[in-house]
Amino acid sequence: MTILQQSFMLRTPDGVIEKVSIKDWTIDCANYMSKSGLTFNGCFRAKHGELAVARGLYRLFHDSVFSFMTRAKMTRDIDRMKDLIQRFLREFGVNNALVYYDNTEIRAYDAFRKVTMLEDTPFFSQGHLFVYKLKLPFDFSAEEKVTEEELFNHKIIFENPVNIYCQTHDDLYIRPGVGFIVQKNDEGLVKISSPDHGEALAELSKGLWLFVHSPIRKGTD
Repeated sequence: MTILQQSFMLRTPDGVIEKVSIKDWTIDCANYMSKSGLTFNGCFRAKHGELAVARGLYRLFHDSVFSFMTRAKMTRDIDRMKDLIQRFLREFGVNNALVYYDNTEIRAYDAFRKVTMLEDTPFFSQGHLFVYKLKLPFDFSAEEKVTEEELFNHKIIFENPVNIYCQTHDDLYIRPGVGFIVQKNDEGLVKISSPDHGEALAELSKGLWLFVHSPIRKGTD
């Protein structure tokens, strides 16, 4: 599969949904609540005063219509948080919004779109490592050149040096997995090996390639 979008959700063959954003402005609506219920974060879709839980990755097109932040926790009660959000929406006359919240912050966006969910057809896979072709208008030739890289216990050796764009960059987001993008300037083989899955060769053409390693799902080896 060739990926054309800068931001997308990707269902890997082992069933993990990866959220990926490349040089794009997105918000990850991953909802969390601690066991005590006192620490939380997440997103709501707000429509005419009603709140519904929002999940997934959303692309943003404008700054927030309002934001509110406190140094200390503004509340430790999720119902109180909902009340605060609805109050702010009324005060600012916002009828349709994506609202991010945590214990110290509320942000509302009125220009947003949930990104596309892509199917599980990697060009190459080995265990929980998946490789996808990208067709995006980016030139990473100024990035570091490497011939070897690792993702967990997978060692990746390129026949010729490639430019690597790692997840350490602020504008490359991959969750819950980890990964990087390489720009190949020529045709060439890639040797990928791991203690669990042996050694394999992949022939990757010139261009951009996304390497993603997903976490192991509970209940699997």
